[in-house]
This record gives sequence, structure tokens and C-alpha cells, in this order.
Amino acid sequence: MPLTPIFYSPRQVADHAFISIQKLPAFVAGSKRSTIEPTPFTEADFTLAHDAGYVEDVLGLKVNNGFGTRSASINLALAYSNASLWAAAEHALAFGGLACSASQGFHHASYESNFGYCTFNGLVIAARKALEHGVRKVLIIDGDAHYGDGTDSCINALHLADQIINITRDQGIGKSQVGLDAAGWGKFTDELIQRHRPGLVIYQAGADAWLDDPYGCGYLTFEELGFRDRGIFDACRKHKIPTAWNLAGGYTNPMDMTVAIHLQTLAASDETV
Repeated sequence: MPLTPIFYSPRQVADHAFISIQKLPAFVAGSKRSTIEPTPFTEADFTLAHDAGYVEDVLGLKVNNGFGTRSASINLALAYSNASLWAAAEHALAFGGLACSASQGFHHASYESNFGYCTFNGLVIAARKALEHGVRKVLIIDGDAHYGDGTDSCINALHLADQIINITRDQGIGKSQVGLDAAGWGKFTDELIQRHRPGLVIYQAGADAWLDDPYGCGYLTFEELGFRDRGIFDACRKHKIPTAWNLAGGYTNPMDMTVAIHLQTLAASDETV
């Protein structure tokens, strides 16, 4: 059985104890496969989603990043983590099927500000790069349990709402989805694809949607998270839509359950790739 390629760099782990960063090497180790290192982003790449002055100030350590610090180490980690999502998307566009970016921390990063451990919006950057590569429309399915407010901010500031579709909490992927089996999630995704006709799907497989996640926004059991992943992947395969997915959310401490959720997503991807 072919395995899902994983795009990841050890440089994505910065000098910060936040557990959502530290889960990345644990996920990679659990995947039991080699990873592909992306080429890090430069300042120009970040301006595809953000105000140039904001980008310059973060990278120049003049304003705080999404972690509330000013850190060259975190900036280096961000250059690789954001790049890994585009690398996964670029692979999917070139070869079809699915590709994984072992990354997190994007959807609260707004056009000229940051919040919630998110500094730069890798979702929007990857979508813009896909548009530049000839994709007509990108569909973001954001399975993080929290509202992707930063993604909406970037899309609206860039006037790209007709080309980048952001499906996030309370837009059809919230608590109304409790109890759906894989077929239900497949139908949900199938309808999105038929409505928007994307050339690329970017899926955030949020582990914090787990019912017992300590941040308290979860609404799916471990089994239902598996249904979600399989349903979304099956619909993308049915329509032959290139799909890049990444890790998002998940705050259990110890991190074993969060990693198990992400490895379950990987298993579903391997079944579909």
C-alpha cells in the first residue's frame, strides 16, 4: 500500500514549550516513515497573505509573534512550518492524491495581526501559491474546533473570497455534525466540492475537535474523528481533487491522545492516497 508523503523539518520545533509544537516530532516518529524537508519561506512568501509592514515587524523582532514573544528561533520554525503546507499542496497538485504537512498554527493569523499561537497564515499562503500555479479555486476545510477568523481576515483583505473558500467552525462543520458516520462526512464534502469546484482542497485535521480536548470546544469522539477524516478523504478521491492536509489543534497533556488522533488521520490518508 502506498504511504502518504509527509512534509516536515525538525527546524519546525522552536524554543517554546507549547505542546502543540512539541507534538510534531512525536507524530513524525509515530508515522514510521521518512519525511521530506521543505524549502523555507522568505519574507516575500509571507506577504502573500499578510500586510508587508506586519511581516517585516515580526521578522525584525519589533512586534510579538503569535506566541507572545519576539524570537528568531520561532521565526525560523515558522519559515519551515508554513512552507511545509505549500510543499504538500504542490506535491498533491503535481502527482494527485493526498499529501501531509506535519504543521500547525495558522488559522488565527490575520492580515496584520496574530493570535492564539498563530503568526502567519500558511493556509492562505498555500492557497495563493496554488492560484498562482493556475488553480482556479481553493477549498479550505478547517476541522479545527475553533473559528478560523484569521483565515477569513486574510481572504477578505486580499479580496479573494471568490477564489479561496474557507469552511470553518459554524459554517457547516460545527456541532451540527456530531454523530455523522464516514458516509455523512463524505456527503458533506461531496456537496462542498460540487458547489465550489475547487482545483485543490486544503484540509486542517483538527485534533481539538475531540470531545474531551482540554480546551473544551470538542464535539466528536475518537471514532467520529476517524469517520470525519475518512469521509473527507474519500470524497476528495472520488472527485480526483488534489488534497493537502495538516495537523491542527489538540492540547492533551500528556500529548499521547493528540498524537493518536493525528496518526488515525494518517492511517485514513494512507487508505486513500
